[in-house]
Amino acid sequence: MTRNSDPNGTPSKPDPVPGTPATTDPAKVTDPAKVDAKIRLSAEVLAARMPQDWQGDPALIWREWTFPTYLDGVHFAERVAQQAEAVKHHPDMLITYKKVKISYTTHDAGGVTAIDLSEAASLDDLR
Repeated sequence: MTRNSDPNGTPSKPDPVPGTPATTDPAKVTDPAKVDAKIRLSAEVLAARMPQDWQGDPALIWREWTFPTYLDGVHFAERVAQQAEAVKHHPDMLITYKKVKISYTTHDAGGVTAIDLSEAASLDDLR
């Protein structure tokens, strides 16, 4: 694997290792789990795949839930944290009185990736 740079000295992506599959275009894959988690999604792909009730842009997606009691929100946040730990992809969480706001981004990719969408969509099952 070699690393080249453009005339400005900016490093380019490494050459692919022979025998390894090329990175998949996230716009052409229907299963988010099969997309390279390091590829930031375009605004168009994000708009087409944004989970219901979520909002955001290619940098960050978020959603807020309202609960009957403060502790209901805390328990939901705990379930989200347990799931995040299991998949090793951790959202930011803000717990306020009877509300929990969850936001996802993939820092290594500089924005929202397929794993963020997949995890966001899965949170309704934890409510």
